[in-house]
Amino acid sequence: MNIVNKKIYLALAVAALIGSASCTKISPLDVDDEAQAELLKRDTKKWAAEADSLAKNKADSAAITAENARLREIYLADLREYKKTKHTVMFGWFAAWNPSSPDKTFHLDNLPDSVDFISNWGGAWNLDEKRIEEFKRLHEKGTRMTVGWIIENVGDGGIKAPEGGWSDDPYKAIDQYAKAIADSVAKYNYDGIDIDYEPSFASPFKAGNHCGDWPEQGGSWAKKRPIISCSMDSNKQYENFFFTKMREYLPKEKMMNINGSIDWIDPKVTSLFNYFVFQSYNNTPGRWRSAARSVMRANSKITADQFIYTEGFQNNPTNANGFSRYVDFAKANNAGGIGAFHINEDYLYSGYNNVKNAIKALNPPMDK
Repeated sequence: MNIVNKKIYLALAVAALIGSASCTKISPLDVDDEAQAELLKRDTKKWAAEADSLAKNKADSAAITAENARLREIYLADLREYKKTKHTVMFGWFAAWNPSSPDKTFHLDNLPDSVDFISNWGGAWNLDEKRIEEFKRLHEKGTRMTVGWIIENVGDGGIKAPEGGWSDDPYKAIDQYAKAIADSVAKYNYDGIDIDYEPSFASPFKAGNHCGDWPEQGGSWAKKRPIISCSMDSNKQYENFFFTKMREYLPKEKMMNINGSIDWIDPKVTSLFNYFVFQSYNNTPGRWRSAARSVMRANSKITADQFIYTEGFQNNPTNANGFSRYVDFAKANNAGGIGAFHINEDYLYSGYNNVKNAIKALNPPMDK
């Protein structure tokens, strides 16, 4: 058989197969159309009920969310009003604030809601978005945050010099410095300044105490631009000028607090401050009573409720767990408040229970 005949044969065979298949009879399935309609009707009702239930669940969830938000706003408003009332305050230095840290010790969000105000101890400027947002949430609770550092010379605290640099004239430079601090406080929405004033404390960073780096006789003031006197009762003109300008540049609602060598402050300027904070660490608040009395004697406008006594929590759970002693002291001496250095470390020790219990003891909830 030649190639042409083979092709003809194959074509005829394929055609025969197709014809055979097309003649095959296919029996339709015996489907009960009425039963199918009933099933569809049943399922349609079920689907509609499920859709209604889902819609109701969504509506209920939205209503619950809205109600929770409403109650939250009421709670926050009550909290803010409470902090405006006359009461014994809770204060603390908040160390190493960092909402990006996996360790929640450094998150402001975990601070007890009833803490009145804190001082940001470290990382004050150039706040990133996470810090800005967490700071906003802190303010929603009515909790204020000041910023502070040890002040000795013009420029301390990472404050940038103005264009052209700090003046070589003492009063001009100090004025520039005070204005720059106030501008930075406003820029980052801090609630004031916490001046770390420690001329009676030895400095671990240099010879002598935490006071200005004064020139030797005949030397230039402009070399270090010192502000804080190294004497308890003399050479106060520059620091007094600084305190005065600082208060002048800060809006009235902003706090100006001072901590450290409280009894070294010139009585002429004590009226400029909102609170005086004693570093009465290691259960030593009693040692500072005479300093408080001295300040009040020298200026009759100063009252006992402007003094805050603080414990040191840094690396010291024993101090934190004994915080109730400061509650007793504050009550016995009509103190303005109590607080702690590294207050956020109480989160590590007790989940802030020491701070919370102290607040409750100082300001017991009123029965409604």
